[in-house]
Amino acid sequence: MGIDSPEKFAKYAKELENKKHPILPNKFSVQLKDKNGENLKLESVLCHLNIYIDSLSYYTYSFIPTDSNGIVELTKEQMIQNTELKHYYDKTIPLDKTPVKFDFMVMDTNLLNGIISSMENYLKLDLESIKSDLKQRGLTDSQIAQQIPAIKEKMESDKKLLGVLKTNRNAELDYANGQKRLTDFWNSESDYNYELK
Repeated sequence: MGIDSPEKFAKYAKELENKKHPILPNKFSVQLKDKNGENLKLESVLCHLNIYIDSLSYYTYSFIPTDSNGIVELTKEQMIQNTELKHYYDKTIPLDKTPVKFDFMVMDTNLLNGIISSMENYLKLDLESIKSDLKQRGLTDSQIAQQIPAIKEKMESDKKLLGVLKTNRNAELDYANGQKRLTDFWNSESDYNYELK
């Protein structure tokens, strides 16, 4: 949208005046616990984080691995850079003091297995098959040629992600009491430490 009139400028200025950035913790830490409340020292358990900015908008960060102590530690910068917040977050605008809800969970083994299977099938495709498919979908040769570098980059990125997914140890967890999940609110930009049993 161009700002080519005083009315548009006034509208844009009003939007900026009301814009605020959401509360995110400086540091977020979750220690996995076993059913007896002992620290679960299990590396490569993949977790997922939903950050709810309002009742209609949320941002996701998936495939977050635990360290060798069964801990996930995230900084504010990691949360921003690994979600769509990287396109919107601006710390120079005022802080919105509305508490921010989040869900943190250990990813379901069946879901992970399905993702792994889909990625393996997709990564088996050779570049010529992909080009042929794009041509059948109506793309021109020049459009396809423009997309090839991005496709190659995505395939390399997905190969790395597949390696991470295949090393997950989520199946070693006890889900007898249902999915491991934590829901809470951040009400300040401080450090938050949680335990998940």
